[in-house]
Amino acid sequence: MFLCIDKKAYVFARFPSLGVAMRKVKAESAVGKRLAHDIIRYGPALKAVLFKRGHMVGAEDVEKLKDAGNYFVYVDDGKEKGVHEDEAATRMARVLACENISYTRPNKAAVSLLAEKNGLLNVKVDVVKKINLIKDFVFATQANNAGVRKGDVVGVVKIIPLTVDERRMRKVEEILKKNKPILRVVPPTVKKIGVITTGTEVYEKRVKDGFGPVLKEKLASYGLGIEESVVLPDDEDKIREKIIEFKKKGYELILVTGGMAVDSDDVTPAAIRGTGADVVSRGVPTFPGSMIMLAYLDCVPVIGLPACVIPDKRTSFDLLLPRILVKEKITREELAEMGHGGLIR
Repeated sequence: MFLCIDKKAYVFARFPSLGVAMRKVKAESAVGKRLAHDIIRYGPALKAVLFKRGHMVGAEDVEKLKDAGNYFVYVDDGKEKGVHEDEAATRMARVLACENISYTRPNKAAVSLLAEKNGLLNVKVDVVKKINLIKDFVFATQANNAGVRKGDVVGVVKIIPLTVDERRMRKVEEILKKNKPILRVVPPTVKKIGVITTGTEVYEKRVKDGFGPVLKEKLASYGLGIEESVVLPDDEDKIREKIIEFKKKGYELILVTGGMAVDSDDVTPAAIRGTGADVVSRGVPTFPGSMIMLAYLDCVPVIGLPACVIPDKRTSFDLLLPRILVKEKITREELAEMGHGGLIR
């Protein structure tokens, strides 16, 4: 509700639910006063802060404010009540911070939460929803079970109005404290990885192996490397024996590349089954990457990787890898649930 209070055409802005008092004044009347909020300038491919909260408005600023569409602004009259947006967002972030999760300074009333390690992001989705049901509070995160790298933004908290009621602020803090940690980054626990590349054409050096460089890059982004890699022809017995050999050598993850289609020469799935491994699934409801195979040989994950892993930036492998690297046991039911969001873009 806006109420005029004098002939200078500034208005008294009152938000009863917040107990907040501040003045909304014409740009010309703001000269000599401090802004109560950031002024953002927008345009084609442009979003920049023109003036920060607390900026003392000068006569030379009036036209700049109008150019940015701010013919009226809120000014701080020293009577503001409640928790300012920057402080409120920071208080949320402070509670959310934990091992491997840090936070930034406020920027445009938002605070970013950062991963301090490479690994798997766990999110308590129900708590995120609970916070977002509280008026004026916004909490957004990356998806649960996402793979993240050190420095990645894994979440953002923001306040919608300029200030919020202290009682609701404390309610939010209590919910976050009670359910802590809401966000968690779990570093990889798998260290020893072996790769078996299949394909007679690769074995005979008719074509260059395309999987090796891709897998090295993906694993390196988690701070990991490949302990041993071999190239084998499309020979079911040799592939099976090599998988068993890698298992005996203590490899914690065995990646078998190629030979995952339905061509007559593609024998990788049969070789994986032949080891006696427990096959969770041959195929998952994701595109690209539907032909992937996940099995466990005495708790060691054996993954058959389809050819799409080479050209496509993200496939089912990228969705499964973060969980595999922290030794989570993935069930068939969980694979079936991947159909929701399974169109990877």
